[in-house]
Amino acid sequence: MFKKVLIAIDEDSHAEAAVRYGGQLAHDLDGQVVVFHVVRPPPTYATMAGMYLPEGELRRAATEHGREVLRQAAEKLPEGVPSRLVVKYGEHSEWREIVQEAEREKVDVIVLGAHSQASFARPVLGSTAEKVSRHVKVPVLLVR
Repeated sequence: MFKKVLIAIDEDSHAEAAVRYGGQLAHDLDGQVVVFHVVRPPPTYATMAGMYLPEGELRRAATEHGREVLRQAAEKLPEGVPSRLVVKYGEHSEWREIVQEAEREKVDVIVLGAHSQASFARPVLGSTAEKVSRHVKVPVLLVR
């Protein structure tokens, strides 16, 4: 049923839970995982400082940091689960990049960490998880 699992992570505490649940799901169903991380473009002030660095250095450093985030996440996957690590330098918003990656990879389910937000508009989901769940055609597993 769920043979290909996309685990989209960021750098918060919910990412570890997403890797744990998504990895176990793939393990139990003899599936595989794609662990996906979107690197955000640096803030404007960093871009200004980047003018004094070699061209592309900020992007290269941010992408390398994203690879390290993925390597650390991969260490938490159950043994024997086939996995690919994908880092994407965000050209669009995070939710859009996750949706596009899910379509590109033809995944069966997406696993995301859910940020609890105490507001009337979004009482349970963070905005990224909410938008992903609205725009994909596959099930989304939200974990905390």
